[in-house]
Amino acid sequence: MNLQVEPPEKNKRKKKKKTKNSSPPQPSSPSFSLLPDDIAVNCLARISRSHYPNLSIVSKSFRSLVSSTELYAARSHLGSTEQCLYVCLSDKSYQFPQWFTLWTNPNRNLPRKKKKTIGQLLVPIPPSDFPSESESTVVVGSEIYVIGGPIDGAPSSAVRILDCRSHTWRDAPSMIVPRKHALACVYEGRIYVMGSCKGLEEESSSWAEVFDTKTQTWQSLPDPGPEIRNCFLHRIAEIEGKIHLWNSSIKTYAYEPIQDKWECSEGMIENFPRSECVMENVWYIYRVRLCQWAVKDGSWKNVKGLDSLREIYRRNGGSSGNTTKFVSCGGKLLLIWEGYMKHNPNNRKKIWCAEIVVEKVDEDEVWGNVEWVGVVQSVPTSCQLLHCLVVSV
Repeated sequence: MNLQVEPPEKNKRKKKKKTKNSSPPQPSSPSFSLLPDDIAVNCLARISRSHYPNLSIVSKSFRSLVSSTELYAARSHLGSTEQCLYVCLSDKSYQFPQWFTLWTNPNRNLPRKKKKTIGQLLVPIPPSDFPSESESTVVVGSEIYVIGGPIDGAPSSAVRILDCRSHTWRDAPSMIVPRKHALACVYEGRIYVMGSCKGLEEESSSWAEVFDTKTQTWQSLPDPGPEIRNCFLHRIAEIEGKIHLWNSSIKTYAYEPIQDKWECSEGMIENFPRSECVMENVWYIYRVRLCQWAVKDGSWKNVKGLDSLREIYRRNGGSSGNTTKFVSCGGKLLLIWEGYMKHNPNNRKKIWCAEIVVEKVDEDEVWGNVEWVGVVQSVPTSCQLLHCLVVSV
């Protein structure tokens, strides 16, 4: 009796064929969204904030988590807060001044064969219904205070707060007197606001006032006298525990909070120019297309290695006629400028940003390296670059 026995290879093939259509279902991958909120928050708090815009479009729960106060409390507890740049632009086409945050692409250094990788962009945040084009903006913690007017060309006592963690707006208690172009600075959680209330009956008694951010109350400061009240003051800054004010001459005035009194001195105006920023206790400025730093004797020296940046700045509209901002953010210097071109058929201009890493070689030499430079926003030529503020969130 002959039995037909199939070769083993054919049997194997048949088995494969038989099991092909009856393969067991693959186990589903665990979902991050199934984690309890406290664990999810703890995980997200360890991730750079540059990833949050992409995470917020994953789901409603993610969108809620990345804007929650719990997340930023966890970031603060873990020491993972980051410095972020906020920019305010104003134009007649905007109903209100528009605020943006500078988003840095976390994958910008990855190699790309064909597509150009986007390095940084200005991303709009929810607008405020506050029409003020105030020059008085200060940062306290993770919040930006927009103080007073002008609103439709008139003074205002209103104060609006932007919470940079949740990108929400709220009102703060109003100032004692309305102001149009006041000067403001922060020292130890208190906001000092001075000037720009000329002609009001309360001018002498409330020319200067202070806001305690803890108690949310305003208080008048002593009258500085007519010499200070009647001169043109163009800058305010806190230096070594005193609130300094500069006028157009060589005089500087100061308010001493501890002794609650005013004083006057001379000769400090050149040591602290208007377009400066401070990083690791070193003063930097960018003026007339030169990046400079201050040495101990108060003189200024050029930061070396930035010839290519100066050429880019010059070729792309950087000049004394356009607004240029210079800030310290995350251990780097950021140069932001309006790249307005004279012959522009599209009636547009570009907002440029350069990211500079500085290295101090010795007591008399500093080198700069441009890590990134590019366009972060295209705007109408009538648009104005109002503010560039650095906030820790």
